[in-house]
Amino acid sequence: MLNLDYNELLERLYSKLPSKRAEAPIEIPPLETEVVGIHTKVKNFKLVCEIISRDPRLVLRYLLKSMGAKGSLDRDGNAVIHQNVSKASLNKLFEKFVELYVRCPTCHSYQTELKREGRIWILKCLACGAESTVRPAW
Repeated sequence: MLNLDYNELLERLYSKLPSKRAEAPIEIPPLETEVVGIHTKVKNFKLVCEIISRDPRLVLRYLLKSMGAKGSLDRDGNAVIHQNVSKASLNKLFEKFVELYVRCPTCHSYQTELKREGRIWILKCLACGAESTVRPAW
């Protein structure tokens, strides 16, 4: 039987844990929308997707499926939704996406990556190392 004291065991435990990254609070701006005729244009879509480190096509696909609408990305990375959508409802859907597919359910960090292994999507936290499966909604 090993004869280790508490401090040695504690040091051994800490050496095996993933290093904690210093995380500044992330500030995700709300989506800025502009209605042009019957289309809704999200002007800061590319910037917001870069902040949350997600592919704009994936985020747009989620939003469009949730609304039952059609849309696309223009050359500048702005999202164009082919229906009139209120700013409040679009931001609410975007917040839901962030909660489900960006924020770590364990430590609530936004430093995560979304990866696919076969048919399963996994949300991996870069801060605490936790992995959780998420259901694809696109």
